[in-house]
Amino acid sequence: MTATPEPPTQPPTQAPAPPPVPNDDPPRRRRFSDAPAWISAATGVAGLLLGFLGLPVFVHSPTAAPKTAPTVVTTTPAAEPTTADTSAPPTTATAPPPSTTPTPTGNPSDIYKIHTVDLTENYGFALDKLRPVSRDDQTEIYWYSSWLKTDTAQFVVLDRKEPSSYETCSTVTRFTDQFSVWSNVGDRFCVIAPNGLIALAELTGGGRDAGFVRLKLTIWRGTY
Repeated sequence: MTATPEPPTQPPTQAPAPPPVPNDDPPRRRRFSDAPAWISAATGVAGLLLGFLGLPVFVHSPTAAPKTAPTVVTTTPAAEPTTADTSAPPTTATAPPPSTTPTPTGNPSDIYKIHTVDLTENYGFALDKLRPVSRDDQTEIYWYSSWLKTDTAQFVVLDRKEPSSYETCSTVTRFTDQFSVWSNVGDRFCVIAPNGLIALAELTGGGRDAGFVRLKLTIWRGTY
């Protein structure tokens, strides 16, 4: 038996050899050579942004550093010192003592007051108060028995012809200490008080039978 010849074997196929590894110098040269292109591209993008958005967007950017306001320093002129005047000693005001009598001012012939008083028996009054009180209170005019009397003042009874004036009451010297309550309406007498007041008293109503006398008083400042 004849042996069948085997087909010839082909040598194994070898893989292609890898390309040679390039050196580093050419790529480095390419990166440096591409830098102007990148700068040109960045400049173009910045130009587009400035053209569309405008410069204020970058100037007023929230990330921009805020401007510092200038500091204004103001100075206030110093006040001039004042010097107290100590040449004159301080004065202390002294209050006048209280007075129970009026102190009218002006001319003696100026009228101080015009007043009408109803007076009953055993009551009297003073020219500076004109309020009837008990005759025991050292009054200038009081009713006792049938008389208007005084213990501290002076009376001058006027006749019908004498004028009812300050000059008359301040100059006539027919002094007495009583005036009759039986006198007629219209009769008058002057009163010179110890404190200087001068009055003309005129009987205008009442009488002994009425139980009271009504006196109209014109009071002048007198010697004040």
